[in-house]
Amino acid sequence: MNTIEEKSAIVSRLIDTLLSKLRSVFPAEVCRKHLALFRTIGHTGTLVAGVLGLIIGTIAAIKSDSFSMFLVGIAWLLSMLIIDYVSRRFAQVSEHLVSSTKSYLSSSVYIEAIALLVLVASAALFGFGLYAAIKIGGIGDFVKVGAWSIWLFYIGVLTLNAGELLNVEIKKELKAEEEGVGLLEFDAKSALLAVSFYFGSGILFGLVNILWNIFQATKEDQPFAYAAMGSMPYFITIAIIAALPFLACLAFLILYTSIAAVKSLIRIASAVDKKDGA
Repeated sequence: MNTIEEKSAIVSRLIDTLLSKLRSVFPAEVCRKHLALFRTIGHTGTLVAGVLGLIIGTIAAIKSDSFSMFLVGIAWLLSMLIIDYVSRRFAQVSEHLVSSTKSYLSSSVYIEAIALLVLVASAALFGFGLYAAIKIGGIGDFVKVGAWSIWLFYIGVLTLNAGELLNVEIKKELKAEEEGVGLLEFDAKSALLAVSFYFGSGILFGLVNILWNIFQATKEDQPFAYAAMGSMPYFITIAIIAALPFLACLAFLILYTSIAAVKSLIRIASAVDKKDGA
C-alpha cells in the first residue's frame, strides 16, 4: 500500500513539475501577446474575407453577365466591415469586463485540473492524428488534427495562467455555495477570454478552405461557379465567427446577470443566518 502511495506521490510531483514548467515557459504576459495575435489574425482575416467575397462576386458577375452578383459582393464586403467594427468594440468591452470583475476560489486545484485535462486531450489528439497519418497516409487530415491539437494546447496554457488573466483571487475561507459561484464565474470568464483563440483560428481556417477550394477548381479546370458554391459554407462560417466577440460578450452579460442574482441570494441567506444566530 505504501508503495502504491509512493508511486502516486511521484506521479503527482511529476505532473506538478510539468505544469509549473509550462507556466514558466508560457507566463501570463506571453498568453496576452498570443491573445492579441489571434485577435489581429481574426480582424485582418475578416477584412480579407470581405475583399475576397467582393472579388469572387465581381468575377461571377463578369462570367454570368449578371450585375446582381456584383451587388452581392458589395453587400458582403460592407457586412464584413460592419461586423468587424462591432466585434472590435465588443472585444474591448470583454477585456474590461474580465479584468474589472474579481472572482474568488478556495484553491488553484480546479484551475490546474482543467488545464491538465485540456493538455492531455491535446496530446491524445496529436497522437491520434500521427497514428492515422502513418496508418492511412492522410497528411491533410493530420494537418487539420495537428492544428486542433495546437489550439487545445494553447487553451490549456491559457487556463494555467487563469489566476492572473481572469482576475481570480485564492481565498481560503469560502463556503461551499461561494465556491460554486466562484467556479461559475471562472468558467464564464475563461470562455469569454478564449473567444480570441476561436475567433482568430476559426477565421484563418475558413480562409484557408476557401482558397484551397479555388485552387483545386482552377487546377482541375472546373467552372468558377462550382468553386464559388463550394466555398459558400466557409463564407457563412466566417460571418458567424466574425460576430463571435459580440455574441460572446452578450452571452457573458446575460450569464453574469444570473450569477449576480445567485450571489445576492447567498448574501441574503448569510445575513438571515447571522441574524438568527444573534
